[in-house]
Amino acid sequence: MFLHNLGSTDARFKTVHLQTGLNLLVAERRSDADSGDSRNSTGKSSFVRILRYVLGGNLPDEFKTDALSDHVFWVELSLPSVRVGEEDRVFVRRSVSPTTRVEVSGWSQLTGPENLHVDDWKVLLSRFVFNLPEDASRPTLGHLWGQLIRTSFGKPTKSFPMETDWETGVKLGYLLGLAPEILLKAGELDKLVKQRKAIRGAIREGAISHLQLDEPTLRAELATIRRQRDRMQEDLRLFKVDEQYREHQKGADQLSESIENLNDEAVALERRRGQINRSLETEIDLNVSQDLQRRLSRVYEELGVVLPSEVNRRFDEVQAFHISVLTNREIFLRDELADVQERLNFIEGRREELDNERSSIMTLLRDSVALDTFLDAQRSFAQLEATAADLERRLVSASEINEIDNTIRLKKAETVSAVRAEIEERSTYLEGPISLFSELAAEIYSDRSARLLISTTQNGLLEIVPAVDGDASAGIRGVETFLMDVIGLVSGIENGRAPGILVHDSHLFDAIDHRQVASCLNIGARLADQYGFQYVVTMNSDFLASVESEGAFDRQPFLIDLALTDAHETGGLFGFRFD
Repeated sequence: MFLHNLGSTDARFKTVHLQTGLNLLVAERRSDADSGDSRNSTGKSSFVRILRYVLGGNLPDEFKTDALSDHVFWVELSLPSVRVGEEDRVFVRRSVSPTTRVEVSGWSQLTGPENLHVDDWKVLLSRFVFNLPEDASRPTLGHLWGQLIRTSFGKPTKSFPMETDWETGVKLGYLLGLAPEILLKAGELDKLVKQRKAIRGAIREGAISHLQLDEPTLRAELATIRRQRDRMQEDLRLFKVDEQYREHQKGADQLSESIENLNDEAVALERRRGQINRSLETEIDLNVSQDLQRRLSRVYEELGVVLPSEVNRRFDEVQAFHISVLTNREIFLRDELADVQERLNFIEGRREELDNERSSIMTLLRDSVALDTFLDAQRSFAQLEATAADLERRLVSASEINEIDNTIRLKKAETVSAVRAEIEERSTYLEGPISLFSELAAEIYSDRSARLLISTTQNGLLEIVPAVDGDASAGIRGVETFLMDVIGLVSGIENGRAPGILVHDSHLFDAIDHRQVASCLNIGARLADQYGFQYVVTMNSDFLASVESEGAFDRQPFLIDLALTDAHETGGLFGFRFD
């Protein structure tokens, strides 16, 4: 990939023409300019944001203004052709409004000029520019562009502040040539850990008040309740009334026993119906109370995540088989569900018949003192049965949730082992970027040592730490960021996983000593020539002058022929100022 030009359909916009190697986009600043000036007074940072936007990024907040609503940004660049080893001169246009469409022309990967949805444009860039596997969920195009066209400088390894550690590991590992399918295991593990945390948090906050995860305690409570229920059942069986109502009592006992048997069968059928429904729905219903439902909507979404299974073949090779299996499984379950429901309907009707018959008999016994005792015992027995059934359900739920812990332990061991094996397998190649990092750091700092540390964490994440000895100042962090980006790009180019472009906004160098900035620019220019990539740096003229005076650097061979200044309203990139 090669970036030739960047511009806008607005005639006031100053088109940027780029060259090979190092490109310096320099803005002249007035001596009295201060931080109170308009943020788009020269447009250095806007150049970076426009490039990210046309290449599939989100519209920057500062561009969401009526002053830019009619702008259409465009870039002219070379992209991989269908002819192996060749590139096409491609013209890409993306308007400020609407943001969802991208016009692409001149690319042989397409049948002709096309008006694409931005998501389709991102898929094409992922596939043909970064060679990302189609089935890889990470790294995303945004992660990779964020590393090569930086707008975030908080941490050397992260493309943006909210990027998770496992996503960072997958992104950098991909550029370094490691297998993404192995690195993605850390993401699967992270999802399980978050699911467990969400469940336990909901229980702790009382959102799922009926659920506890202490299986031994639940088993002890259930055993106690069952024993009380069985004793009560025996007392009811032996219960006697006055002699003159012996036959009525015997009939009532028999009816009660029949009803109890039906109840037992109904409980078993209800449990089976629940199992079938869970199989069909593949989700866990934790029965969140209505008043807390909104607050915990996210929790329930995470509760619905099915524990992932390992898939060893591509989806398109087994799709037909899966559909057949799932269809047959669904038909079987629905047939069984219908049978269960039919039997439950019969039980309900029969139970009502028996209960009505028993009620008639009990009416004859209503005046007996013994009958009151009998009815109290029946109510107690029914309560004990309900409590036992509730404890059984809670024990099943606790067992299923606690099984996540076992899954996490197994998944963690598997992930750590796989990532370690991948690092070991690629260790010979990884020596290249590791040693290059140290060499470049020594060129910048003669009095500091530096190391690129590559390892796996206890949770199976690939961890890459660019470490320069020192006081962890903003200046050292800036150098670490520069080195990490350069190493990532060089490795990505060697592995066929990155385009030949690196863009650094001037903010990266703000806290770095001017002598070190000169070293960084010299390194960037040399490596750009050596590996055939474009290195674009935006910088203010006064800062660059200090770099040249204090360090060994000459701007002249690398200057972009573009006059940007904050001296007047039309001197910036856009040709006018806006808020």
